[in-house]
Amino acid sequence: AWYVNLVANPEVQVVWKGRPTVTMTARTATPEERARMWPLIAERYTNYAGYQKKTDREIPLVLLTPAA
Repeated sequence: AWYVNLVANPEVQVVWKGRPTVTMTARTATPEERARMWPLIAERYTNYAGYQKKTDREIPLVLLTPAA
């Protein structure tokens, strides 16, 4: 459900390591972006690779950019 909510309302607030909150805009990676990034993410975060192996659906990658 989090992904559906994110697609419907892509403005998010990011809090990271005690830094000030930053407003970002979320979007789903394009197929080309995902093809390039997924192997890097799966190698570093092996649990994501495991999740992907357990399902037939493609796990989306969400990219964040600073809000305008």
